[in-house]
Amino acid sequence: MSESGITPIKNVSQQELGGMTPKQFVDLLRDNCSKPGRGMANHPFVTGLEAGTVTLPQLRLFTEQFYLHIRNMLPWIGEIYVKCPHEDVRTVLVKQLAEECLGTITNTKAHPELLLEFGGAIGMDIEATRKKEQLPQSRKVTEYFEFMSGCRPWFVPLSAIGIGLESFVPDTFTRVVAALKKNYGIKDDKLVFYTMHILADQDHGDEGIEMVSKYAVTPEARKQVYDCTVVTSELYFDLWNLYTTVGKA
Repeated sequence: MSESGITPIKNVSQQELGGMTPKQFVDLLRDNCSKPGRGMANHPFVTGLEAGTVTLPQLRLFTEQFYLHIRNMLPWIGEIYVKCPHEDVRTVLVKQLAEECLGTITNTKAHPELLLEFGGAIGMDIEATRKKEQLPQSRKVTEYFEFMSGCRPWFVPLSAIGIGLESFVPDTFTRVVAALKKNYGIKDDKLVFYTMHILADQDHGDEGIEMVSKYAVTPEARKQVYDCTVVTSELYFDLWNLYTTVGKA
């Protein structure tokens, strides 16, 4: 681990990555995205919620910046739709956008709005939150998604998000929901953002293997997916770690 707390990216050659089975490749990615300083798996924010040591001001800042990132990242899904040559994948992307923006599949609401409802339950001013600006740690994640969607093959950002982040959601959000109920007294109707994602993201591990099997088939493609997935997980860790800045000078 480096002095900054981030485990250095393991140098795996294109040839090594290209020689792996899809499952071996996905397992390698998930293992690297579980290292300290990456992703959401066992993040200090999660363990802090479970211990009840995360303060309400810290939870509010996390929710504010997480909301702004989620709201501002949605256009990149549309850009991937335009670039993707496969009708079946484009159909999935349209459904994802409809769910993210309208809640059509889960019969709920737009996902950013669901997170704002949780924010209201912890004492946030919802209308003021809509007008906030992203802090650097939040903005960097959003802009990296934009970079991937514009400068990498369409399957790279989908793999980076699906394998590096969403595949960890069911376990992580299950822990978050339990902690928010136990330690912060949040009711079920204000936790829909989290509970809905627990069910929605359960199949992303298998989907990641399928994605790699079909599209990331060359050593060069595997290397792009590998590098972008690990970097995405590091940026996401920093976004979630913003709560630690509350109370600091």
